Amino acid sequence: MKYLTQLLNKKVYQQDGTLLGKATDVVAQLDARFPSISAIRVQSKEIDTYISFDYIEFEDDPEGAKGAGNLQSDIRLNVPLSTVPSYTMPQNTLHLRQDVLDKQIVDVHDFRVVRVNDVRLAECGDGYCVVGVDASLRAMLRRFGSLSKPLEATANLLHAPLRSNLIAWDDMQTLEPGTAEGLIRLKVSHDKIARLHPADIADIVAQLTPQQRVEVLESLDNETIADTITEVDPDMQVEIMQQLDLDKARDVITHMEPDDAADVLDDLPESRSDDILDKMSKEDAEELTRLMEYHEDTAGGLMTTEYVAIPDYLTCDETIQRLRALSPKAEMIYYVYIVDEDNRLVGVLSLRDLVVSPPETTIHSIMVKNVIRVHVDDHANEVAQVIGRYNLLAAPVVDESESLLGIITVDDTMERLLPQERRRRLPSATWQDTTER
Repeated sequence: MKYLTQLLNKKVYQQDGTLLGKATDVVAQLDARFPSISAIRVQSKEIDTYISFDYIEFEDDPEGAKGAGNLQSDIRLNVPLSTVPSYTMPQNTLHLRQDVLDKQIVDVHDFRVVRVNDVRLAECGDGYCVVGVDASLRAMLRRFGSLSKPLEATANLLHAPLRSNLIAWDDMQTLEPGTAEGLIRLKVSHDKIARLHPADIADIVAQLTPQQRVEVLESLDNETIADTITEVDPDMQVEIMQQLDLDKARDVITHMEPDDAADVLDDLPESRSDDILDKMSKEDAEELTRLMEYHEDTAGGLMTTEYVAIPDYLTCDETIQRLRALSPKAEMIYYVYIVDEDNRLVGVLSLRDLVVSPPETTIHSIMVKNVIRVHVDDHANEVAQVIGRYNLLAAPVVDESESLLGIITVDDTMERLLPQERRRRLPSATWQDTTER
């Protein structure tokens, strides 16, 4: 026996040859790395019972591990039925047919959601255990019994052989809780998904139903949810933010970069957006409201308000100390912007120049005074041209009085100009010295 479907629907006989019923499910106990088979469910018009795997026997494939795993006989009890003890269902168990077969699972290696068409079993000591699942067409055809052989033969003749798609038990994540008579609840943690990159989580989330989507996201921390939501398309962002609890939605928005948060809020129905803003601190809500006032295709609509700005009288050592305090909130610290007492942009400094300069050096003496900048009302296309022409990682955004309002990073600019299907494939900005002199 290699697969669950090779055991299901097999006739089960008592030791004396009397038909007892059919095997309709298999119980696996979550007591080790791989769930161990502990019992089968036997049903007929007269009975519905569970029998420990220790009290059944069958003739397995004579070819052993090299064979197809087909059972060469029906299932029979190895002791009289009257001596079979009542099976007590452990709490930490799975009904493989009910809880795993035909369910959607996440393949955390290939970042996709697949349907379980069969469950892979293997000998473990004196019994069997679950080692994975098969999500292939071949596994689906296997469930048709003898009909699968001519279909596989036809596929081979067409030079399109059917292959198994085995996913190890360690690499799957069950999404749908299952219940059986109120005794079993399948609720697997989502720690494997949580360890993935947000872009990979977004790929998975995009394949789920709305209910599953919220289940997965709510199992993650707020920062990961925020990073994941920024990776999905705007329509799905709206759908997710509408489904999240209001307090959860507020926490997620708070963990987003201001420009991303403003975009999401702007796409939401006004009533929902207002409800989320009302839950936020007055300062954060006012900041996002200001960003939402800019048209999305302007520099103001692209910019984030999380950047590093310092006065020019600081020394390099004092600036580095300030960076240590500000960096967790700043989206990009490769450029340090210098402003006067009226917050007007007067210079820019690369992180490299800051680090290699003597600690006592004043910022004013090493900053670049001719700063490449964009105006808050400039169109996104103009911003992209400026960033591309001068090979910048970020461009400062100023108003008519030259006051620094925010910055636009290169990835945010490209996301607005590239086709939708290519936007999420952009790498994050990496450091190089691109300060215009």
